[in-house]
Amino acid sequence: MISLRSCLLVASFTLIASTAWSAEYYVAPNGDNSNSGTSPSSAWRTIAKANSAVGPGDVVYLRGGRFKDDPIRPGKSGTSSAPIRYVAYSGETPVLTSDKVGGLSDAINLTNRSYIEIDGIHIDGVERNPRARVDHFVTITNGSYNTIRNGVFRFATGWHGIRLTDSHHNKLLNNVIDVVGIYDNGSGQDWGDGIQIKKGSHHNLVEGNVVTRGAHNLLQVDGEYNVIRNNVFDNDWSELLGSGKGGRNLSLMGLYNVFENNVVRNAMASTDRAGNAGMKVEGQHNIVRRNIIFANSNEGITTQSRAGQKWAHHNRIYHNTLFGNGGPAWGLVFYNGGNGVTGNVFKNNIVFGNRAAGLANADIVFRLKDNPFGTTGQTVIENNLIARTSRSDAAVDIKNEGGTISLADAEKKFSNLFRNNIHDVPNFVSPNPRKPEDFALAPGSRGVDEGAPLTRTRNGGSGKTIALQDAGYFTDGFSLVAGDRIRIGKGDVLRIVKVDYSANTITVDKNATWESGAPVSLDFKGAGPDIGARESGAEATTEQRRVPKPPTSLTSVVY
Repeated sequence: MISLRSCLLVASFTLIASTAWSAEYYVAPNGDNSNSGTSPSSAWRTIAKANSAVGPGDVVYLRGGRFKDDPIRPGKSGTSSAPIRYVAYSGETPVLTSDKVGGLSDAINLTNRSYIEIDGIHIDGVERNPRARVDHFVTITNGSYNTIRNGVFRFATGWHGIRLTDSHHNKLLNNVIDVVGIYDNGSGQDWGDGIQIKKGSHHNLVEGNVVTRGAHNLLQVDGEYNVIRNNVFDNDWSELLGSGKGGRNLSLMGLYNVFENNVVRNAMASTDRAGNAGMKVEGQHNIVRRNIIFANSNEGITTQSRAGQKWAHHNRIYHNTLFGNGGPAWGLVFYNGGNGVTGNVFKNNIVFGNRAAGLANADIVFRLKDNPFGTTGQTVIENNLIARTSRSDAAVDIKNEGGTISLADAEKKFSNLFRNNIHDVPNFVSPNPRKPEDFALAPGSRGVDEGAPLTRTRNGGSGKTIALQDAGYFTDGFSLVAGDRIRIGKGDVLRIVKVDYSANTITVDKNATWESGAPVSLDFKGAGPDIGARESGAEATTEQRRVPKPPTSLTSVVY
């Protein structure tokens, strides 16, 4: 029998050996590859030298300055207990760059690599396309458990700034990603996405980033079970190209992705479109919540089914604020070649001040002719606070169903789809909201404590596993972040640790007792949930990080 003392000795030896085998390397633009590379005063000159030397547990410190045509491309992977780290030396700013147009193909390439951490390393393509000196900031193919944080990445010429392909459990944290692709290639076409999460990429986390000026998209998500939260997406190119020019912010496709607590603003006119939606919500079973979607040149959100993106069904769009967009708050579209639009839910959202550019006659627009699931697509629009400028002026446009009608008439004609909406205006804490905190509801406003439950329990019971009418509103965090905090009725706060979407059950962190048909909501403060993105009261927002803000002038960023 192996004694406890023997086990402890083995564990201690393993820890000591792991520490002893780890190394620290230093690289500086004025270093020398004939140096030892093991101290700041004997730094190597090239990252390539470090790439070939690193192993699990090693740290590479990059000194301040510009590393030209010298990408991060480690020769080995780290391990879960001993990642390989590339870190900015304390108080200094290392920048990956080039002297030649397109001279640096992939500034960071983690293809077939796992457990690599990159912290505080910047990338500078110097000029925007067609003279950008970097093709891509980051490429990860078949990579996992990598983390890239605290970087400023600007000016890439390729179709992606950052791309994840067949990759999982990677994290992009607190970066600035700016100016990717080309606004006009000379033939009226654009290209360039700030971040791409390709099909087959799953369980990745994108959090705390500021993503600006992607010529085609700022973000495109084709994968599944990814979490995108606490970011700013702003696609206004006016500072570089003149007033009103830009592009669409993002396309959320794929399956079971969570998009929460983001700011989505300033999707401006692209070279091929006079007005762009703030975001597309397509795919299947995606959750879109707690986002502030405002000042986009056309729709706030578009949900569409088309060739190449076949389905748009059973997405849950709730507790968002859509304000001051040029077109409708939400547009649903079916194109020939798609499989259909059906079963989407739009609930507990604030819809106010949209149609600002006169691009639509209604706040919610259905363009679902020939949709296999009918002209309304079995859509549920429930308990939203909706107005254009004043009480009772909200409108709905359902093509092939009589055109534009008032929201009140829509609720009469399609009572199974339009339910319990509030025909009134919100009173935000700021009369001219621009920052996330401005969009909180003032005390006494319509919408305070008026949110509807997201779903209900299927039966009575007790324990930790609860059967719901619809578990699609909730997430257990996909092993990336903590699961949702919920309440059954006005009971204690429960933390979700597992969601079974096929069985429509959730498992929570402690025992509870509930009745059949009991209301289930996200955690709230007060008598009930607030409608919109911002829940009043500190208790309800303790886990929401402050959404980052870009510099006033991005062209003033220096390294």
